[in-house]
Amino acid sequence: MGDTPSPRRLIVTGFMYPYRGFRFLLRHPRLLPYVAVPFVINTLLYTGLVWFAGSRFGGWMERLVPQGDAWYWAVLTAVLWVLFAAVLLLLLVYTFTLVGNLLLAPFNDFLSEKVEWLYAGNRLDEPFRVGALLRDVWRSVKAELGRLALYLGCLALLLPLHLFPPVGTAFYGAAFTLLTLFFLGWEYLDFSMERWHLGFGAKRKLAFGNLGALLSFGAGAILLLLIPLLNLLAIPVCVIGGTLLICDLRDAGRTPAPQTGLPPTR
Repeated sequence: MGDTPSPRRLIVTGFMYPYRGFRFLLRHPRLLPYVAVPFVINTLLYTGLVWFAGSRFGGWMERLVPQGDAWYWAVLTAVLWVLFAAVLLLLLVYTFTLVGNLLLAPFNDFLSEKVEWLYAGNRLDEPFRVGALLRDVWRSVKAELGRLALYLGCLALLLPLHLFPPVGTAFYGAAFTLLTLFFLGWEYLDFSMERWHLGFGAKRKLAFGNLGALLSFGAGAILLLLIPLLNLLAIPVCVIGGTLLICDLRDAGRTPAPQTGLPPTR
């Protein structure tokens, strides 16, 4: 598996983990069945979201962007169009990720577990029970809903910035971008954190304690989600990349010990 990256290096290389997910998938074709169904669902979901946002973008901009005849209004309008378009694109990407992960939570959880086993040798020695399987599915869905509520709550706190255009609007765009990158990084590390039975406090400590790595990973994931066709595989690939990242963070001593009976280090 190679040497464990240093914590400082993980901040820089976190950007590459989504793409490492592609390489890991190609090296382990046994994972492909866990990707097939998500690919079909992602194709339908992404097509629907792009059609919905594209058909309404012009109307939204006419209502949101101020109008005027002076030259500075034309400049301000152009700047705000670019800013709103970027924010809408990020929102579209993150909505695609959130809804996709909510629908595919059981698939993503199983995929993450297989990746952790192949990459790190960690495997839960628990007998198969239907009740345990259903609890795991509910745990994954509940974690997705919890992150969605937290993300939307943070966005709601930022909304008053729009009362102070254009400075407040620009600040909102910057804050929205950083918030999206952070939650996107948390999103894909959370499958392992849930499986390790970490409480919300431990998750929050892990996420903020590795803020640079999460933001870097989120930036890499956003770029991947913006690449046509590749973005249809982006969610399962980012699940793989997030699992690889949290395993490396664990090796670097940057995570709490799992509460699942696994040894504290590999």
